[in-house]
Amino acid sequence: MFKYSFLLLLILSLSGCESCGEPPPTPHKVAMEQIDREKKRAVTTALQVKAPTEKINRDRELIVAVPYLPEHLNPYIKISEWGYRIAMHNIYESLIDRDPATGKLVGALAESWEVEPGGTIFRFKLRPGLRWQDGRPLTVEDVIFSFQLLHVKKIELGPFYRDIDFSFKRIDKTEDGNVRIILSNPNAYFLDHLVEFPIIPSHVFYRGVSKKTRGSISPIGSGPYRLYQWIPREKIILVKNEYYWGSVPAVERIVFQAISDVSNAFVGIRRRQLGMLPRVSPVHYPAQITENIKKDYSLYSFVPPSFNYILWNTTDPKLADFRVRRALSMLVDTKSIIKKVFRGLATPCAGPFWTTSGLGRKDAKGWEFSPDKAKELLYQVGWRDTDGDKILDKGGVPFKIVMLVPVDSHKGRAVADIIRGDYQRAGIEMMIVPTDWNLFRKHLKKKSFTAAMLSWSGRPYEDFSPLFHSTGRYNYGVVYNVLIDKHLALMRRTESFKDMGPLSVKLEEMLESYLPMTFLFRPVELSLIHRRFKNVLPSPEGFRFARWQYDEEFIKTRPTEPVFDPSDAEKDKTAPSKAPAGKPRRRKPGMKAK
Repeated sequence: MFKYSFLLLLILSLSGCESCGEPPPTPHKVAMEQIDREKKRAVTTALQVKAPTEKINRDRELIVAVPYLPEHLNPYIKISEWGYRIAMHNIYESLIDRDPATGKLVGALAESWEVEPGGTIFRFKLRPGLRWQDGRPLTVEDVIFSFQLLHVKKIELGPFYRDIDFSFKRIDKTEDGNVRIILSNPNAYFLDHLVEFPIIPSHVFYRGVSKKTRGSISPIGSGPYRLYQWIPREKIILVKNEYYWGSVPAVERIVFQAISDVSNAFVGIRRRQLGMLPRVSPVHYPAQITENIKKDYSLYSFVPPSFNYILWNTTDPKLADFRVRRALSMLVDTKSIIKKVFRGLATPCAGPFWTTSGLGRKDAKGWEFSPDKAKELLYQVGWRDTDGDKILDKGGVPFKIVMLVPVDSHKGRAVADIIRGDYQRAGIEMMIVPTDWNLFRKHLKKKSFTAAMLSWSGRPYEDFSPLFHSTGRYNYGVVYNVLIDKHLALMRRTESFKDMGPLSVKLEEMLESYLPMTFLFRPVELSLIHRRFKNVLPSPEGFRFARWQYDEEFIKTRPTEPVFDPSDAEKDKTAPSKAPAGKPRRRKPGMKAK
């Protein structure tokens, strides 16, 4: 009896203990709980409602006017232009980087690398002591994790995927604790395109990578700056990263201020409220760049590796003969377009390669504007005005072209209007059709178009196989040429960019003869940057703020405090007199952006 009573008492006592019968938490569970706590803390600190209250040294702060704030800050997935410029090379880094001063590849997270003979095996040695911005070590596993995500089909990859995804095969951890990347085939562009490939933390994105993942809203990278504050629709603030492996940035704090109205942004320049205006609008250039502004700001011009062009559908019976496409190219007055539409902020383009990189033809001028020679070519093909209606015809069919233009491209429409006038004087009727991009893309894929006005955002060393190869994903104009295909494959197998130079010249000559498109111009980016900053170098990836320095002599001799002049708004009739600089003008319901 006593035995059973003792057992009953023991059971009752154990049932009153809440955790006596539970095993201790596993290391995985402890880690997950820690990550959840970090998530709550990160979201709380990143999305502050009020501005910080500590006193800020304005001389050590850079305020950048941006037209909009991005949806997220994860360059690994599909991202907007300004999302990429804010996040990449500031918050996130790659294995290697490109020196904006020399254009040469330099080490970033990887201090050195080597390529084995054959061009398919790359070995990278990571820097010792790398850390993420939350203090955790950056390891080889994070690099392997970032590359293995390329095989996850559900992820909308960022701008790097065009040239890395198709050739990447496998990544391994070597015996010495570094990484080895194996490609499925030689790719001469691989190293250069790694500059765009961000290494992301596995402890943040192990559950998945998307726009709504916490790492996309509260990023944790390894770059020289970390996210300090994000006020939706207003500004994003970055501060220097105390765990950064490199030199401490001189610019301690960067504020990306959303100012959608270009006139408001320019008023901020007049009042010295901004440290940088990344793109000066043709509306303000050159007349409103006054001497007073030049005392405080320097102009930096840069021609990026991008170009605008007219794509011809070579399967269209009217455009099947290359002489017709050549005549249409000779009827485009590029110089007049640059002067009237862009006020000089563009430069003629005769080929796809960015000549600054040493590729392509530096002295190429393209087809000259010559209506007489163009008419002669069309006459040879059989296009003549047989009925006297001032429109060329052939076999009873009038020469009519439908030009697709993106509906939100106002400058594209202005360019098309000038081209239409020149075509009409030559006896060609052209209809401009502004088209929504989704419908635009459908027409391109189905080849149900005659001509389309497009732009290409490129890289210093671009592989144009997607655009010109017979199997290219962007070969909407149906470039089908065996010689061009073989030439593109040869360029990809080249081990040195120096050896690629003559090959790029040959490719441009082949394209000029085949003429699947008419190259128009490259945009010129003109930036205004306060003179207290020096060592400022534009690059294809944007400005590298971590490399900037301060001009102490200028700061001593020239006041940098913001000024307010009520007459500023009157000087620019396009600027609203009541709207404060730094905030976009509020639109009335139903009002559309111009």
